[in-house]
Amino acid sequence: MKKFVIINTFLTFAFGFLIHGIYSWYPSVITSIFPVNESLYEHIKLIFYSPIFSSIILYFVFKRKGITINNLVYGLLVSTLFNIFLFYLIFIPVYRETGENIVITLGIYFVTICVSQYLNYLIISKNNHKLLNIISAIILFVATIPLTYFTYYPKKSDFFRDPKTKQYGIKK
Repeated sequence: MKKFVIINTFLTFAFGFLIHGIYSWYPSVITSIFPVNESLYEHIKLIFYSPIFSSIILYFVFKRKGITINNLVYGLLVSTLFNIFLFYLIFIPVYRETGENIVITLGIYFVTICVSQYLNYLIISKNNHKLLNIISAIILFVATIPLTYFTYYPKKSDFFRDPKTKQYGIKK
């Protein structure tokens, strides 16, 4: 399980880079699940989807090797939601103090991934809980609905406003 978590940590961080720019490279309804601007809100999608994609890939890699990951979906849900919370808990005060600084932002992102993956490790190291995994899968799916909705219909607040373009959501 340690190997899964270590690989997942770095793969999640790498997916963050890829996911960050996909919409600007290939704008479409499909890629709108990724950040469409630089607002604080749109970065939730980056933090939300990166571990999902990395966990799906690693699930199939480990399954092919005959390795089962207990509580995969439950651990993914808890660690992802915790990562979103922890990232913004640290990032917002630092951002207000220092402004945009990519090195600081990436450092905070990597540290919060490490901490949340440790939480993931604690969960996947336990006996499998099928019901918790099913409930977690439903919650993850349902969470995609507001993430997508607010991309198209963002609230008019600083949280949803791109600080560079001063626009909200997808440019019209």
